[in-house]
Amino acid sequence: MARRMKKIRDVSAAAVFLLAIFAIPVSAGELKADYLYQLSDFTGTVPYNWVRPVVDPKTHEVYVANFSERSIRVFNDKGMAIFEFGDDISIGNLYDLAVEEDGGILLLSSRDPAISSFTITRCNFRGERVGTLVPQGIPAALITNFHPSFICSRNGRIYIADKEAMKVLIMDAAGQYLDGIDIASILGLGEKEKRDSGLVGLSVDKDGNLLFTVPVNFQAYVLSPAGKLRSFGVKGSSPGKFNIIGGIVADNSGNIYVADTLRCVVMAFDKDFNFRTEFGYRGNGPENLVAPQELAIDEEKLYITQSRNRGVSVFRITVG
Repeated sequence: MARRMKKIRDVSAAAVFLLAIFAIPVSAGELKADYLYQLSDFTGTVPYNWVRPVVDPKTHEVYVANFSERSIRVFNDKGMAIFEFGDDISIGNLYDLAVEEDGGILLLSSRDPAISSFTITRCNFRGERVGTLVPQGIPAALITNFHPSFICSRNGRIYIADKEAMKVLIMDAAGQYLDGIDIASILGLGEKEKRDSGLVGLSVDKDGNLLFTVPVNFQAYVLSPAGKLRSFGVKGSSPGKFNIIGGIVADNSGNIYVADTLRCVVMAFDKDFNFRTEFGYRGNGPENLVAPQELAIDEEKLYITQSRNRGVSVFRITVG
């Protein structure tokens, strides 16, 4: 009987030991960013300044909107220019573009201010106009003095945002109004605080979370479709801290990337906002960054826009 009780105690101890092992949190693998190349044409690196890159997740082509030239250039998955369109279809002043799930393109512009403060032109995958998307059912209070400079297509929904007014409208693929988000109200900002703030980085991840940065607050935010707001960020100049932040995106694993324009780095955080690494740094080497601003991500590739004609740098992200 004593031997049997000892055996039971030994088995129980072993079970507790195994449970303890499996209860230990497994640390995430190391996240690395390796410089690959810059977006180029047959003459070499395209000397862009703070343009807007958007990735087609199916073809892995990259559409780059150059606002000063009112043009869009398309690059293949190796970073070489293969096509260009824009001013030839009379889009007016180009504000932004989005790639739909079927490969179609949405161009956000101001073409006819007498009719609307903005126009959404729908094009095929090579920039040929196929029609105009007319928003429907948007409450007058939301659309009044609404001047969007951001558009995104995600999971059959279209997001347009006025970054200065800190408002986001959500529509279905046909332009029917679904929801409106007043970010300034969510953050509890008064009119003066809103005027002094504004959004800089803005994106929508695969789960429909809205990611945005407010540089004057030294904060990055994640707003869920259910309205739950989370934030992170600490002011400073050391690794993982924010100075003047810009673009923000998330990969399919939930890692979040934030560009710091002043520190000339891109920082990576896990889905719980724990700092993982940063890369870039000011310099003249190909792996360096000069005032990074906009970000776009496609699986393991991160696209980063810069100033001083440095163009768009591409890094491979790997998690060991």
